[in-house]
Amino acid sequence: MRQWLSEPSDRLVFTALEPSAHADGTVLLPFRITSRDHEGALEFTERITLPGDGTDASTGADLPTDVLRLLSLAASLSYYKALAPTTYSVPAGLSPRERTFLAEVILNGLGEYAYRNQVPHALRPTIEAPELPNAVAPTDSRTPQAPTRPLVAVGGGKDSIVTIEQLRDLGVESTLFSVNSYEPIEATAVEAGLPLLVARRTLDPLLFELNAAGALNGHVPVTAVNSLVGVLTALRNGQDAVVFSNEASSSFGNVAWEGIDVNHQWSKGIGFERLLTTAIEGHPVRYFSFLRPLTELAIMRHFARLEDYHPVFTSCNRSFHLDASKRRRWCGECPKCHFVFLCLAPFMGRTELQAIFAGRDLLADPAQREGFLELLNVGGRLKPFECVGEPDECRAALTLLRDHADWKGHEFFELPEVADAFLDAVSVDAAFGFSDDHLLPTSYEKAAREVL
Repeated sequence: MRQWLSEPSDRLVFTALEPSAHADGTVLLPFRITSRDHEGALEFTERITLPGDGTDASTGADLPTDVLRLLSLAASLSYYKALAPTTYSVPAGLSPRERTFLAEVILNGLGEYAYRNQVPHALRPTIEAPELPNAVAPTDSRTPQAPTRPLVAVGGGKDSIVTIEQLRDLGVESTLFSVNSYEPIEATAVEAGLPLLVARRTLDPLLFELNAAGALNGHVPVTAVNSLVGVLTALRNGQDAVVFSNEASSSFGNVAWEGIDVNHQWSKGIGFERLLTTAIEGHPVRYFSFLRPLTELAIMRHFARLEDYHPVFTSCNRSFHLDASKRRRWCGECPKCHFVFLCLAPFMGRTELQAIFAGRDLLADPAQREGFLELLNVGGRLKPFECVGEPDECRAALTLLRDHADWKGHEFFELPEVADAFLDAVSVDAAFGFSDDHLLPTSYEKAAREVL
């Protein structure tokens, strides 16, 4: 193991081998790392188990090879990042769309990982692959009908809950979907009264051995993987769309570095949404984010009215800890807890909000103060590398909260660091805008506008 960790990256080759799918829903994704200087290899096989009984026409081994290859390329980054070889090989070949997809997913999806580890070479490996033709797109030029059987990704948080309820009003036949499952996801499905399809993703154990030995580690674009698992699940089960709940602010980055906008949420942003939409063109499944035109504050305001979900939702990553003994619905200490507390507060009573966080007032806790200052982007602080909204949204929430009857005179508002963080009325109103930069079908766009 140590031999591989000390190998120069320019002497290593990462290879994405051909994925395979089986009638029982099992998808195998094999990868390999080799050296130009010695024999032997690091061999990995990731296992994905797609849900459903496969009664649709496109099942098992008949799942489209180009979509399977896209999933392999997205999932490969978990293994590629361990040693960051300067050569990435796909012996079976890539179409122009797949090559573009791979290059973009590496460059932008690994931006945070490369920034934190200071390995800019990891963003632009040499891609070696024979040229394949693009998949043939359908010749029917008519505008496709709006999806009626969407597969809705659910993570147990406020965003997917708002989507679930708005699509209910739209009158479509929604099925919920997750990759692996945890109590908040299951509780959301129960509260929604909708069926939940659960895919399983199992990383190769060798990756954990490499990480324990000191391999490079860091953030990968998990939403890219989950999106493609969703597309394959929809194809296997007859859904006509995969609907995520990524909002406008997920396209807002953290820091400019090495010619890119490093964005923790890149695979949740509009750039990835367009990239994947192009890559799966020709298949009978659409992919889009229902909340794309909306800001976090608009979503928070709407979610505050969905009181039945308040006891079951969470956005805290501790709820999904691999070690079940360490899971907590809200830790009250991470950027996501800080963000939800701050941006939900203007739209709820103080007692009701603190009840969600086990009675705690996070704004009054000195240990949490720095986290809130980072959200507000004061004093040159960077936006946290987490799934949180834009600084101006947080500043708008702070401004609204200062005038909230339950929070007037709160000590946090008097801190000298936040004196310049408050916004004028025009800027606060702008934080509830509706963006035209989205891929929603007309009827879905109308339903999204009703969130405002």
